[in-house]
Amino acid sequence: MPNSLFPDVSGSDARLALRERYLDLVNRILPEAAASRRWPVRFDHCFARIVLDHTFGKRWYDALDRKKGPAYKQLTAPQLERAIAHAEAMLNGPDDIAWSMNQRSLEWRGKA
Repeated sequence: MPNSLFPDVSGSDARLALRERYLDLVNRILPEAAASRRWPVRFDHCFARIVLDHTFGKRWYDALDRKKGPAYKQLTAPQLERAIAHAEAMLNGPDDIAWSMNQRSLEWRGKA
């Protein structure tokens, strides 16, 4: 079945393409955008936290096994699609989206 974000690829190729997009968003695109926008976070690991927490609706490490390696390597294609959608919402939305997503992530962690 074709992937909705990458309709011309399927299977493991689709998952790899999704993973590359996710990594590009959290490691490069969002941190670069944060430099010119009024966001509460600036670093790649903060964006990964926010995006993954929203992907699962809780602390990401309550959904994935940290002992199995990096979170992004454990994500299924549908989870990667959700993560990308959350990252793109931050990127394409008004600055208050980044603020509210960060706040909610901190609340899930008991740090708000």
